[in-house]
Amino acid sequence: MKDGIFDLSDSEAEISRLERPASTRSWTTPDGAILELLVPATVYPPREDTDLLCRALRSIGPGKGKRLLEIGCGSGAASLYASSLGYNTRACDINPYAVAATRKNAATWGFSIETHEGGPGPFADGEVAQWAGSSPHDMIIWNLPYLSHEAAQGGVLGPLEEAALLDTDQIGLVSRLMRQVRENQLLAKNGLMLLLVSGNERGVDTESKANGNGFAARCVATHTFEDGEELRVVAVWHPYAQAAVHAFESIDSTNRLALEEGTTEGDFFSAKQQTAGRGRRGRTWSSEAQSFAGSWLLRTGAPELPPGLLQIIGGYAVMKANQSIGVPDEAMALKWPNDVFIRDGMSVGKVAGVLVEGRSKGAKAKIVIGIGANFVQEKRENRPFPIADLSEWMHPEDAGTYTSVIHAIIASYFERRNGIKPTDLENLIVHLERALKASAQILGEPIYRNISWTIDGLTDDGNLRLVHPQHGTEIIADGEDLIWPLTMRD
Repeated sequence: MKDGIFDLSDSEAEISRLERPASTRSWTTPDGAILELLVPATVYPPREDTDLLCRALRSIGPGKGKRLLEIGCGSGAASLYASSLGYNTRACDINPYAVAATRKNAATWGFSIETHEGGPGPFADGEVAQWAGSSPHDMIIWNLPYLSHEAAQGGVLGPLEEAALLDTDQIGLVSRLMRQVRENQLLAKNGLMLLLVSGNERGVDTESKANGNGFAARCVATHTFEDGEELRVVAVWHPYAQAAVHAFESIDSTNRLALEEGTTEGDFFSAKQQTAGRGRRGRTWSSEAQSFAGSWLLRTGAPELPPGLLQIIGGYAVMKANQSIGVPDEAMALKWPNDVFIRDGMSVGKVAGVLVEGRSKGAKAKIVIGIGANFVQEKRENRPFPIADLSEWMHPEDAGTYTSVIHAIIASYFERRNGIKPTDLENLIVHLERALKASAQILGEPIYRNISWTIDGLTDDGNLRLVHPQHGTEIIADGEDLIWPLTMRD
């Protein structure tokens, strides 16, 4: 009986595979060079996924002697290509035959690549430094195994060969990698990871797993096969590594401070309590007994996105942060233009709000985004609108983790990094529209001019598009024009 996906017959078959002679494969790099690679029978050869990862690496620019670590090097194709770009390359693989192949191919083509056995996985095999080295890396690349344990039940190739294809880690290799990178400081302050993942259940939430560990993440390349299978390259980095973080016990307004004292894009100002926080149109933001209040300097100079779109993205960022602490999707509502509501039993209340502000002085301009979220609310009567909090899903000591996660999410959407494509707004708007439409289950359909309308989507400016079978389409630019059935005021 099997304890895992392999049994004695698989091991016997694997031994027979090891006796097969290695083959020679021709691989064309993204630059057009043709490399003849020696590939043992149990080693993963370069394929379309290798090409996609290497093209993403090339888009970052030349290596210029920076330290690069390839995890799961296989035949060594990506490591050889990284070296050709000027990286100081280190490689590792849990398959000893892959280690041998990479060493052989590197020597054949005149590259110096330090290659070791090991890598992230559910079972520790020596120290992390054994495969990762003792110094942080400027670049980490990994073509991750993308089949789940369940997907492999129909048939497997063998323990060594399947190591390149199967993610048998119960918590997932992405989550394990993030933990090891964070805990062992494997990534340099300004470093970058490029992770090639599948669009299946093992790879679709890569960005969320990165954010949950305090890393920013953004999809930078995709490839879709004829059968519909999708591969993605996700860039992962320390959020706003060049910016400053300012934390306060209590201040009047984090937005005010960000506008007045922020100098570098990504400068982050947070406070446990705001004494003069505000919402849209100067409304007072209720700072509860325990809450999050944070503001980021998004841009210095002309804004690239309209404020309306920035605000709704900020609200969506709050929803993603709430998901990371266990708040279910069906309990949250994204209320256009800038609020997040939560349903707890029969009650619905506002848990977070977003405010985008700008300031110009001569030719200089600043754009900041502020977010307020309630952790634990005070018992108060006669509130102007219903309030909710996150106390059911988090403890006060989790505040630091929540701050780290939402900081990473904001950077994922807005940070500008050399070589990294901006956020795919077209794709993001699809997700925003989906969240807005789903919110009608909690908030009800918006009422405009005493008529109930259906949310159809967003314009490029972030305005709300409504439809009605008799009255056609309306574009709403001001939240004051709408009434929501389950709220006392917007």
